[in-house]
Amino acid sequence: MATSYVHRGHCAGAIVGPCSRWLAPSSSLRACRPSGHNRDLYRAQFSSLRCHQHTLSRRHSRQQQMRVCAGWGAEVEWSRGTVVETSKAAEGLVRVMVDIGQLAKGYTKGGQYLQLKVGDSKPGYFAIASAPAPEQPIELLIKNQGSTAEILCDSQPGDVVDVSPVMGKGFPLDRAAPEQAPYLFIFATGTGISPIKAIIESGELQADKRKLVRLYYGTFNPDSTAYRDLLPEWESTGIKVTNVYSGYGDGYVQNVFEKDGGITDGEQTAVILCGQKEMAEALTAMVQEKGVKTEFILTNF
Repeated sequence: MATSYVHRGHCAGAIVGPCSRWLAPSSSLRACRPSGHNRDLYRAQFSSLRCHQHTLSRRHSRQQQMRVCAGWGAEVEWSRGTVVETSKAAEGLVRVMVDIGQLAKGYTKGGQYLQLKVGDSKPGYFAIASAPAPEQPIELLIKNQGSTAEILCDSQPGDVVDVSPVMGKGFPLDRAAPEQAPYLFIFATGTGISPIKAIIESGELQADKRKLVRLYYGTFNPDSTAYRDLLPEWESTGIKVTNVYSGYGDGYVQNVFEKDGGITDGEQTAVILCGQKEMAEALTAMVQEKGVKTEFILTNF
């Protein structure tokens, strides 16, 4: 059974890494801001970029392609994708399934992301929540905030969207194989759980080959916790889950981690970070002090 703790402050959600901005103070991740191309990666965790409002067109998807300049002048080749299904994932969060056709072959590792837009709306970066499966629609966890995000959250099956190729290299778990890092700690907040779900369901964590895998999952409260129904299933694979609710008390994810005893064998420990910038910085300093190698601190950017 998952353990629950509470902490004060608003835990945002998004993935750490190229596709996101770590976690922002409100349920969208804010990562440290890299320059150039890495800035693009920041936004993948943010399922809530501000975009120009546009209405979804409803027509069947064709892999009709067009090139436009998006982001910081980077040229993106857009293809047509089709919304397959939408459903409520948690308070303020929507699960959106999108058929991206042949582009799905580019999705090979959990932690990757892509851009979506509707018509002339500004592209948003979204981390992929489903495990890689070339023949299946991809799953996105989207915070219902920001024009493009709101359009996607309000979409219906059959609606057409523009999608970019899959981007990013994902989490470099090959750097921390079970024999090198038998202890693995994962930290995610809000929509930052998206790529964590992907690496759990893909088996990339190899939890059954490690001595310990523990996920600290920060959200505002149980109602704002996406995939809450999946936590028992994740635990059955060998992942211990600790919920940390920002609306229920004092402390942050890193505080709960420290109270739990933190790291006892830094040289054999790896960590995955997907959360607020402040959380990531605090945890990075904390685990490095305990002897965790820099190459064992994993992000998706």
